[in-house]
Amino acid sequence: MDRSIVELIAALCEKGVLLDQMQALLQEEQECMSSLDMARLEENQQEIGAGMERLAKLSEQCQQMIAAIGTDLGMPGNTTLSPIIERLSAPEKQALKEAQQSVTGNAQALQGALALHRRLIEDSLNVVGRSVNFFNRLFNPGQTYGGAGAFVNAGRGNSGFVSKEI
Repeated sequence: MDRSIVELIAALCEKGVLLDQMQALLQEEQECMSSLDMARLEENQQEIGAGMERLAKLSEQCQQMIAAIGTDLGMPGNTTLSPIIERLSAPEKQALKEAQQSVTGNAQALQGALALHRRLIEDSLNVVGRSVNFFNRLFNPGQTYGGAGAFVNAGRGNSGFVSKEI
């Protein structure tokens, strides 16, 4: 098997493992949010940031490898893996196809987890927003139809967030 193909397969496998780790970190972040463990949430967010940086580097590395292999196979300017797979011998084709399917499956699972995570955060922020509005109305009542019949807000101001904690 060609060394560049072996390196690409190894990079794709590493990317698949990293995608699995990112999915586990998202699950842990959800648990931290529901248990209000702000210290662990902060650590988790740093781990996610580091994982995203590593994922970006791996993706760029894979793209460069794919371009180089494509050029070696007579396809300059190629940016996708599928045409390369079709030009390889049977053992290389099988190994690369399995790595591609693994990364694709892990990426789809991560996209599903991200969608769920996004909905969870949006719903949580909506609840917090409604609570802040409720307390604003409770502690800062407005005067309606004061003066010449115009709406006047004589409240003390609006509440807001000071830090990540409520």
